Amino acid sequence: MLSIQAASFSRDVHGHLCIALDDVAIARADVIFVDPSNREISALLDGMLIKLGIVSQEMANNFMTHDSVFLTAPHPHGHDLTLMAPVLTIH
Repeated sequence: MLSIQAASFSRDVHGHLCIALDDVAIARADVIFVDPSNREISALLDGMLIKLGIVSQEMANNFMTHDSVFLTAPHPHGHDLTLMAPVLTIH
């Protein structure tokens, strides 16, 4: 499994899950996975599983109760790219 340099996990003022990434390519992830056994968040991108990080129990619970997440990363043209991906819990 690959891993990235930096990912920040939060919720916006409307309660939506957000992941701020340092790599714009990861913002194109097909799906975000949460593993409740270890609170690991990962992304599936073009068939590759990429580890994004370990979150608190509270944030893991948020991921397990939401069906989507906003992915944001700085675009090379100077603006932020924001896309949405589904969230799935690994059982």
